[in-house]
Order: sequence, then structure tokens, then C-alpha cells
Amino acid sequence: MKKFLSVFFAVFFLLSSFSMMAAAAWQTSCPYCGEVFTSEAAYADHMTLYNHADGHYIVCPYTGNDYKDGGCGERFKTKAAYDVHVATCKHNGDYSALGYLKYYGGKLFDSVKAVKWGDLLGGIVTIVKAIFAGINFKEIISFVKTIIGAIKG
Repeated sequence: MKKFLSVFFAVFFLLSSFSMMAAAAWQTSCPYCGEVFTSEAAYADHMTLYNHADGHYIVCPYTGNDYKDGGCGERFKTKAAYDVHVATCKHNGDYSALGYLKYYGGKLFDSVKAVKWGDLLGGIVTIVKAIFAGINFKEIISFVKTIIGAIKG
């Protein structure tokens, strides 16, 4: 039994070390800023976050035609500086007319999309059925006939 356990743990540690070496084998750096990444996901996030067309920076998200006068437009070399700016940017919510339509129209669309229409319509049908179940149509018809008879004289 001792031999079995010692062989088992030896194989286990050997496989563990191979998996750690394989994980550490993938490594790349950003060609613009030199930051080193050991996972493909982190590298992909970095490359999509920063604009590499004419430099290595992050643009304030409150920039573009959706904001009055083009919005902010500030650029940041580090994510930390970007995060501080975004929390206090004066252009947040400073939409142009088109920006208002896009922003609030999108919110309205999302709200309508979130409604469970089957539940809503089913609830309306249940209410209408309950209303009609409480109505005695024979009495209504009799009452209408009485009124028509009185009108005719």
C-alpha cells in the first residue's frame, strides 16, 4: 500500500508540474506598451481596450456624436487615470439630441424587451374571464328588453 501511495503522489506531482509549465508557457507582451501577459484572455482584453491605430491610449467613453460638441475626447495612457476621469467626467449624460434618442430609446427598447408578454397577456385574459364570469347576461338582456318595451310604450 505504501508503494502504491508513493507512486500515486509521484505521478500526481509530476502531472501538476507539467500543467503549471504548460500554463506558464504562453506569454506575450503588448507591442505598444510592453506590458506582459500570461493569458490569452488578458491580452485580448488589453488589445481591445486600448486604441492602437495612432498610439496606445484609452479614450473617454463620453466622446463622439452622441455628446454635445463631440463630448470629452480626452485620452489616457493608463487604465488607472482613465478610471479616475470617467468617475468625474462632466460630459457624462451631456447628450446631443441624437444622443438622447439613442440613449433613452435604447432604455425603452430594453424595457419593452424585458416584459414577459405571455405572462402579461395571460393575466389580462384571466381578468377579462373573471369579469365576464361575474356578469349575468340574462339579467342584462331582460333589463334591456324592459327599457325597449317602455320606450315603445
